[in-house]
Amino acid sequence: MNYLNENCPVCGKQFTPQDDVVVCPDCGAPHHRDCWREKGACAFAEAHRDGYTWQPTPPVQQPQPTQQTQDGLRCPRCGEPCSADTLVCPTCGNRLGAVPEGMAYAFNEDYFMRGVDAQPDADLDGVTAKEAAIFVQQRAGAYVRKFQKQKTTGRKAGWNWAAFFFSPFWFFYRKIYKAGAFFLGLWMALSAFLFIPLGRVVDQTDAVVSQYITIDETLTLEKSAQEYAALDAAAQQEIQQAAHRLTRAMALFYAALFVPNIFAALFADHLYKKKVVKDVQSMRDFAQNEQTFKMLALRRGGVTVFGLLGCYFLQMMFQNLLLYLS
Repeated sequence: MNYLNENCPVCGKQFTPQDDVVVCPDCGAPHHRDCWREKGACAFAEAHRDGYTWQPTPPVQQPQPTQQTQDGLRCPRCGEPCSADTLVCPTCGNRLGAVPEGMAYAFNEDYFMRGVDAQPDADLDGVTAKEAAIFVQQRAGAYVRKFQKQKTTGRKAGWNWAAFFFSPFWFFYRKIYKAGAFFLGLWMALSAFLFIPLGRVVDQTDAVVSQYITIDETLTLEKSAQEYAALDAAAQQEIQQAAHRLTRAMALFYAALFVPNIFAALFADHLYKKKVVKDVQSMRDFAQNEQTFKMLALRRGGVTVFGLLGCYFLQMMFQNLLLYLS
């Protein structure tokens, strides 16, 4: 018998043509010979008393090819005519067109409900806990609890540490693009406005230091320390005061840039819930069955690393532009 598509029940590795395979005489389960020797018995020995019989894994059925028609496509499962750009049959949920990269279709019914301590049909102001979990995907349990708390208390404000430390990146990561663009634009505006007084303090500090220490390409930390030590007390004090002013200016600069993050942290969960409710209801209006809804939720929900990286590169380009113009 061919065991190439089966796994050894002891080590879990798939059999290869080079493996030495032994079969249990009681239930017929295949094992690597070394695994059988190591265990000393069949991996299913305890089930033998109940009449257990090993069965091979059933072959995966290949989907029928989509039928091309003059007007577009015809679903091979239900025969429903569809337009040429249709990815999913709206009648039976069968996949028709090319699958976008990263889009998955088959998953455990309760996979995204892991860690969700709510009934699947619990109402979250327009969507159920299960619908929200399928849409949120990563850390669904934590966000469903937050959505429940918002519904119970009626409060829009909360606190999201990820949005506080990583705004606006968190919004793009969670596909909340409008809010992400708002906080990114706010960060850019604040940076451009605050960079002007900060640049003046930097120039003033350079002017004070350059009076006493030669600043050129040959300057090293050791050399600057030696030149500073050779100065009199008044010059050293003047340099120290300039350095303190620069330190305070930089601290105020970064503190001011973090002010929008406070508002992002306060309203991130509320904005995320609004997106979940809006998108889930939109997909429910379009999908004619549960399978189609799940496919759309997997595509439109979840997170995107590309959105996060795009936001990061925009921010870095803006920072470099400010430095270049200064």
